[in-house]
Amino acid sequence: SIGVSNFSAQEIKDMTQGGAEMPAVNQVEAHVFWNQEKLCKEMKELGVAVVAYSPLGNSGFHGEKSGISSDLVGEVAKESGLTPAQVMLNYLINKDFIVIPKSVTPARIDGNADWVPKLDDKQMAKLDTAPQKRLTDFPFRPGGKFFFSEENLKTMTKKLNDGTEMPILGLGTWQS
Repeated sequence: SIGVSNFSAQEIKDMTQGGAEMPAVNQVEAHVFWNQEKLCKEMKELGVAVVAYSPLGNSGFHGEKSGISSDLVGEVAKESGLTPAQVMLNYLINKDFIVIPKSVTPARIDGNADWVPKLDDKQMAKLDTAPQKRLTDFPFRPGGKFFFSEENLKTMTKKLNDGTEMPILGLGTWQS
């Protein structure tokens, strides 16, 4: 089996129509604030599991009011008796994601693994109201260009042996 990262449904269809194997997984940024609802539905129809990277929203990089540090997540954590990180993970698990939380702190690693999902429908609905915004699009890459700009999306390809142009990075989820 193969896996891809940040591919849209159309990119996967194009890839498989060109003779490539259907990927088993598509790894994408996903969290309460970028829930990838449309993409998840499309991946389910294709039979591709979705793996969430940055499932905690990376508040250390994006500011204290984003991700696990947001007021919304804190409110649901208080209601549910879970930690904010557990709320973020529980949300994605309930949405059929495979989650890969990152931590270097042993206590946080244990906390990310040692709990029982228990968000109810009301709490899930509350989290569904979160404003949707990609958090891991760092503003600039070498050359001072926005990494996910239209210009970069059009030029980041590799020609395959059969002449097909394939994205070096599957960036379709940026616009989904």
